Amino acid sequence: MPEALSTLFWVIIPFLVMLGILIFVHEFGHFITAKLFRVKVLHFAFGFGPWLIHKKIGETEYGIKPFPIGGSVRVFGDPTEMDESEEPVTAEDEKRALYAQPIWKKLIIFGAGSILNLALGFAVAPSVYWLGIERDYREVAEARVGAIYPDSPAEKSGLKPGDMILAINGKPIKSFQDLFTMELLNPGKEMTYRIQRGNSVLEKKLVLAEYKEEKAGYSGIALPGIEAIVAKTLKGGPAEKAGIRADDKIVAIDGQPIHYWHEMSALVQASQGKELEIEVLRNNQKLMFHIKPEYREEENRYLIGIEQKIPTVFVRYGFREGLLAGFKDAYHWSKLTIIIAKKLITGQLSLKTMSGPVGIAALTSEGARSGLSRFLSLLVIITVNLGIINLIPIPPLDGGHILITILEGIIRKPINKKIKEVIFQTMFIFFIALLLLVTFNDIRRFQDPIIDWFKQLLKVLGI
Repeated sequence: MPEALSTLFWVIIPFLVMLGILIFVHEFGHFITAKLFRVKVLHFAFGFGPWLIHKKIGETEYGIKPFPIGGSVRVFGDPTEMDESEEPVTAEDEKRALYAQPIWKKLIIFGAGSILNLALGFAVAPSVYWLGIERDYREVAEARVGAIYPDSPAEKSGLKPGDMILAINGKPIKSFQDLFTMELLNPGKEMTYRIQRGNSVLEKKLVLAEYKEEKAGYSGIALPGIEAIVAKTLKGGPAEKAGIRADDKIVAIDGQPIHYWHEMSALVQASQGKELEIEVLRNNQKLMFHIKPEYREEENRYLIGIEQKIPTVFVRYGFREGLLAGFKDAYHWSKLTIIIAKKLITGQLSLKTMSGPVGIAALTSEGARSGLSRFLSLLVIITVNLGIINLIPIPPLDGGHILITILEGIIRKPINKKIKEVIFQTMFIFFIALLLLVTFNDIRRFQDPIIDWFKQLLKVLGI
């Protein structure tokens, strides 16, 4: 199979499978609760579009539609949908309409999709550990300061290599990933670090720097003991122009031996933009490159345009340990989703940190190529995201339906249908605009592989 078509397969199929599972589970939540409460369900389908196969069983039309992206359910009396049925409405139908149900039933039906998404996340998460998975070293490494970059907030605060981070702003820090996440989410804020240095426990205050483009926090604390191996070069950066490649190991700069990433980074920063002679190891051969670092204003430091390769650790647990670790992971991602959603809404995080369909497709493709456990791990993250985001009290999300139902309960009468339609249509346009913006950011983020894929496709087509 040509590489372009192989890439398309690995992007499209995993994306459709994951999205299909998550949306189908979500819609099934609405469907099954409506059925349990004897609310009239007009149709329930797998997929979107016109019917391929369908059969009416009782009062409900069941079937399959051509686009396998989840499912769809239509409940009689949903105030946000037009009633296109030509069948006469009986008194019994009126009693069983969604709008005629008690508030508590409507709240359960509207919230059931998200509840099932969250339940799926907690149910699948343990299997990741039972199968075994390669974990990012940051997730298992202790929160010990390996090195501190020059002129960084950490250096200015008096933190030193070897310090163990116990807590930040009173919140326990159990791994380097906890430290990284806490800093990422608090750009520009003063933070109190509780540390252990030898036998002493100290407190240090520092104001996190901010990556302006992403509004992400940065302290200058480096992960201990990580070799200077390149994960990838940035398009158009000094390293790419010079010929540095992924998996190159930097072993010396200007004749000075390099053992760890932080040593390399410190020498690049100390260069103040002067040309460096960088020696790398590639396939057991030593190569020499001359690179002039560029100053990046938003990060306030000199860079050569390379990303760090973080080592991984294979983890596999027994039944009990895997169950606990899985539940802990699902809870962690649920909590993190709430924090990120809050910061996005209040403008504390940039929309550039969000991923849309293109970003999710890239992640699911990478996960599928890495094996079943990595794919399931991504499924857990995305399903809890979907479940929680859908509960945000903004129409047309399920949380918007819940909010309107509660308001109607407070005022003890239905909100005017035309007002509802205006609210839902306006917010729907807003969400479409948001989706387009996020997709645009995704395309910018992944523009290089997208362009490369199109070039490969044109070659296959002989154009």
